[in-house]
Amino acid sequence: MKKLTAVAIALLVATQANAAEVYKNEKVSLDLNGRAYAGHFFGTKEKAGEPGEKSEKIGANQFIRFGAKGDAVVSGTTKAIGVYEAQFNIGNSEKTLNGDKTDTVYNTDGDEITVTTSDSNDGNLRTRLAYGGLKDETWGQATFGRQKGAVSLISDWTDKSLTDGYGNEALGVATDTYATGRAADVVKYSGVFGSDKEFMLDASYKFDGDTKEETGGNNNDSKSADAYGIAAVYNLPMNFSIGTGYNVGKFEKAGESTDAKLWVIGAKYDDKAAYAAVNYAQGTDFVGVGKDHTGIEAVAGYDFVNGFGLMAMYNNQTVEQSGKDDVDTVKYYTLGAQYKFNKNLRVAAEYRINDKDTDASYDYKNDMQLAVRYDF
Repeated sequence: MKKLTAVAIALLVATQANAAEVYKNEKVSLDLNGRAYAGHFFGTKEKAGEPGEKSEKIGANQFIRFGAKGDAVVSGTTKAIGVYEAQFNIGNSEKTLNGDKTDTVYNTDGDEITVTTSDSNDGNLRTRLAYGGLKDETWGQATFGRQKGAVSLISDWTDKSLTDGYGNEALGVATDTYATGRAADVVKYSGVFGSDKEFMLDASYKFDGDTKEETGGNNNDSKSADAYGIAAVYNLPMNFSIGTGYNVGKFEKAGESTDAKLWVIGAKYDDKAAYAAVNYAQGTDFVGVGKDHTGIEAVAGYDFVNGFGLMAMYNNQTVEQSGKDDVDTVKYYTLGAQYKFNKNLRVAAEYRINDKDTDASYDYKNDMQLAVRYDF
């Protein structure tokens, strides 16, 4: 109880003081952080037809995010580290639990029995990050747990939407997809080298977490598949960086082990006010069995000293499949603006021009999002 009370007080103090660091001495430090986000997507509601029409995003987009990061000296310059981050999603109502559900079933003897199941949180509470390990100024950092895979070192360059929900959708990198984005059971090494720390290297491996063979594709089967990745960045003078990454996931195809491959290359410019980046990706069997894809993501923005900021993005993913026409499964442009009242509070608006190919069911319309965000 005393420990829980101490944690609660620390969280309260951090929130009230807008401070991340809640404890620090010569050997141990603890930082707490969080985000309150209230957004809403405006668009075209679903309409029937041949094809019908709708916006891909519409309605509430609200969540609370909280996390903790700690480190403790092991010996010399080596430290033990731990990171945790969770998100609680909020819908259109106060209801977060579906409650208990009672079903009448029959056992193996034919007797009627009642089974009660409980929906624990309806998918609202999600663990984003949970990992620990060692870091050292001389050799880098080695961690294990739920964390980002190596290629995120490059793909994050174009994940710069001013609001939550747009961007970083064309390359093939995604949460729980062959350990490209956030994924569980990942061991990772990160190092920075060179006299000016100009060279960066990330390498990751995800252990197979499923009890059956994965069938491939960007679906539930790929969440637990074993995968490995590597990425390298070279930071050039004048605020330029170039980098490349390669990722392979394993799945079964026709009874044989098959590789789902993704290659990413990118470049960025960042002088703290002006920002521009472009990433290009090629994938084989990565977004689906028997499907190749190419992806392009580009962003450009500027932060003014008075708190205003602008950002434009472009995402395009083209899928190629034998015997079928190429399809732009992702193709859109966004224009966004934000105003920062201070380092904690900001408001943002982002409009998306959706130009993806019409499928057999829908013609996809434009949408936009308005949001308020508070960080602590």
